[in-house]
Amino acid sequence: MNLNNRIYPTITAGDGYKWEDKIKEVRKLGLKEVCVFPEFMEPNERKKMYTELLKSSIKKAPLVHIRDDMAKWELKFFYDNFKTRYFNFHEHAFDNLKRRQWHGFHQQLFLEYDYSDSIAKNVKVKNIGGLCIDLSHLWSAKNRNAKEFDRCNGEVKKYKVGANHLNGYNAKKMSDMHFVKNVSDLNYLKEIPKKFFGKIIALEMYNSIAEQLMFKEYISRLLK
Repeated sequence: MNLNNRIYPTITAGDGYKWEDKIKEVRKLGLKEVCVFPEFMEPNERKKMYTELLKSSIKKAPLVHIRDDMAKWELKFFYDNFKTRYFNFHEHAFDNLKRRQWHGFHQQLFLEYDYSDSIAKNVKVKNIGGLCIDLSHLWSAKNRNAKEFDRCNGEVKKYKVGANHLNGYNAKKMSDMHFVKNVSDLNYLKEIPKKFFGKIIALEMYNSIAEQLMFKEYISRLLK
């Protein structure tokens, strides 16, 4: 399973890691395609990032991780300027669909489950584009016997797996790792069936862009 052309480095922010540093790296490397995760950014900070994205070398952002307070114009910003066709969100954000907050983009929305062993009652994947499976969340749910694994395992037969988040997995804690320390943190991927992989795979890592690119090469060889 050669995924090299489907794996993308990602601009992330949080836990002391700055999105500004990653955009500087993107400029230095001349990258044209990256995913963007403004999940932990407040509205004013997001606006600053959007300005910098427009000045960068980036031409395409295949996947964007949206959050509850995002307005429709923000999705349109990525759709129009960076050809984004996949937006992922967490299950509690289904309330936003009722409020028509993202009206017109429902088929570009993809649901990400966690591994809390609890699934919101208002989740209806049939009303959106499909699933964005976080691979470490999936494996955490499986090994914890959490409800989300069985739900995903059933829904991949009915709905499109549009995209993935990919980061490390801590087998001892049975949890995800957003900062990958060693390539061995990625070896769990060999155990995951192909049916859980989507078209777009975003590296959800706090690691530098250079490190993400190194991990991308390792993952491509691992899953070849």
